Amino acid sequence: MNKFINWLKSPSSDKFLIVIAVILLNLVSIRGFIRLDLTSQKAYSISKASKDVVKHIESPLSIKVFFTSNLPAPYNTIEQYITDILSEYKAHGSKYFSYQIFDMNNPQHQKIASEFGLGPVQIETVETTQISSKIAWMGLAITYGDYIATIDSLKTTDDIEYKITTTISKIISTQDNHTDKLFEIGYLTGHNENQLRANQYAQIYKEVGCQNFSNILSDIYTIKQINLADEDIPQNLKTIIINNPSSKISEDEFAILDSFISKGGSLVVFAGGLEETLTDPNQPPQFIPNQSGIIEYLSKYGIKISNSMIFDEKCFEQNSMYGRQSLNWAPVIEKDSTDQKNEISKNLGGLIFFENSPIDVEEAQNNPDLKTTILAKTTKNTWTQNSGIMLYPGYVNPPADRSSMKSENVAVLVEGKFNSENPAKIIAVSSGLVTIDVLVDREGSEPISLFLRNTIDYANGAPDFCTMRTKGKRLDFISIKSQKFALIIQLLNEFGLAVVVAIIGFIVWRMRKAKRYLIQQKYNPNDERTISKKTTEKENKNND
Repeated sequence: MNKFINWLKSPSSDKFLIVIAVILLNLVSIRGFIRLDLTSQKAYSISKASKDVVKHIESPLSIKVFFTSNLPAPYNTIEQYITDILSEYKAHGSKYFSYQIFDMNNPQHQKIASEFGLGPVQIETVETTQISSKIAWMGLAITYGDYIATIDSLKTTDDIEYKITTTISKIISTQDNHTDKLFEIGYLTGHNENQLRANQYAQIYKEVGCQNFSNILSDIYTIKQINLADEDIPQNLKTIIINNPSSKISEDEFAILDSFISKGGSLVVFAGGLEETLTDPNQPPQFIPNQSGIIEYLSKYGIKISNSMIFDEKCFEQNSMYGRQSLNWAPVIEKDSTDQKNEISKNLGGLIFFENSPIDVEEAQNNPDLKTTILAKTTKNTWTQNSGIMLYPGYVNPPADRSSMKSENVAVLVEGKFNSENPAKIIAVSSGLVTIDVLVDREGSEPISLFLRNTIDYANGAPDFCTMRTKGKRLDFISIKSQKFALIIQLLNEFGLAVVVAIIGFIVWRMRKAKRYLIQQKYNPNDERTISKKTTEKENKNND
């Protein structure tokens, strides 16, 4: 025994101990692993909501991946991303969670995918000289008990986690609660609010309707329309949407809303200080102060919306027969003008708002019981008008005195205890038209659509859904100040790398030449045997 102990202490045992340590380390690593996600959006890590969903699964749930391997760019990273994100689900899931990846070169696996209701999709690939099409399998099937849900056409890594988590949640809810909607929210009616349907005969923007807004919420929400003149707010609702009312809301209805807030409810209000009216079809619309009383109601909570309209030099531009026209009443909010810490506006840029009014939240900011967040604001090149408003390109001009121009708030969040023991939230967007179909796309993938969806999720107590939805999005934009600047960016993109390589090569060549010279001067400064072009020509002349 003493000989063995002495041998362990001697240097001759080092190699043996290292081998043993490596074996033990591998045995430990089989049971546990560490992954570091260094991406800014934590694209390869799942959120707390996803962890909670898979952690509490109480019956076998399986995700089957039907994805064609070795696809060309830009689809070549999707399969690996799905594998990575599913391994995260597996690491945090219960024993009932599993996933399986199928080789889609196998005809039998293609048959299985078809039985689940999945099918191949056509993708475009860029080859050396042309664009060609290819058929690929790009879908998932999720099974839970007798229920099957599919996610097809995964042509991008955008919001994959959101799709997987919400699909798992809905399939569990369908089996347990017999509905695939995760939440129910309220929508105030009875005061000429924006309609949750499209109107192809609209004469003014207010009448266009919000069909797309309703559709993009319906993936996880049931929208219950409530007329407070006839009914109270159901106890199960956490969020009420007030979307551009134009007729008077009674004091009794406001009292019901006060009670709702005091109990910890959330209000999401879309309303501007001015409302658009059309008194004569042959005349342009007129703008009058909002008549509903919602502006005065918000002011008592420290949110003061002005009876004026915002115009910004950084705005949406449209092409027309007269050239490029600026719609200054449609400000574009880039990433640096949104709050990048709050889940609603984090990762978002390029938001297009419409007919907004300035919001003053100084009173709320001075309240120690409240937390105020400026979700979005315009640039410093902003001015306002409260009369003589003509929303036509060429009729809108900045003031002669530019010193009056300043940044204005267009979306704010105030949360905390509003004269009660229960914390509540009020989100105000100073436009009654930001939810209409003109701005909101059908798929809900544009920045302003993502902002609206995030707003409802945050108000309803699901901020993780906001993060999942914007994960992997590329919404950072280069601000092009002029055509010359755009040309410089284009040239740098096309030739910048080649120029940098040439400069580095020149620097390396000069450094080597200088190094040879220094070595020669240090060790043999009188050596005349250096071969140069002149000495070679002289020798050739002498030989002749």
